[in-house]
Amino acid sequence: MRFIVTVIGLVALAAAPASNVLAQDHAHPAAAASTGAVPVQRYATDATLRAQMREIRGVVLELERGRHGPITSEATTRLADRITGHVNTIIVNCKLPPDADAALHDIIGPLLQNASALKADPARGDAVAAMRRAIDQYARTFDDPGFPASPD
Repeated sequence: MRFIVTVIGLVALAAAPASNVLAQDHAHPAAAASTGAVPVQRYATDATLRAQMREIRGVVLELERGRHGPITSEATTRLADRITGHVNTIIVNCKLPPDADAALHDIIGPLLQNASALKADPARGDAVAAMRRAIDQYARTFDDPGFPASPD
């Protein structure tokens, strides 16, 4: 688990300076390493996680629409910053049990990494696609009835 927190901390550092501190504050007792497999029963969510993931979903939808029409590099960077901010809010307010926390790291890690990639190169469509996969993984892994599996 410490490895995952360390990796997310390094990714977050690249995304925004304050993110590193937030990721370090988000440590839990050691849990079994996440295999990325979808649990038979989805993990419970809290209000903060649901709200922030819905906001992230909306931002990813905006980024996807940008692939089909004009969106400025500045707008893409602002949207990537919003994703980083929402993930930081999740990190600060995390109250999940260790197994659910490990599964969440498999989602927020790619979100941070790809937001950082978009800030470095706003034309990275692969980063947007990876973020969509992460939010789809959230829909499969966590019990959030108001969260559709696809941001269409």
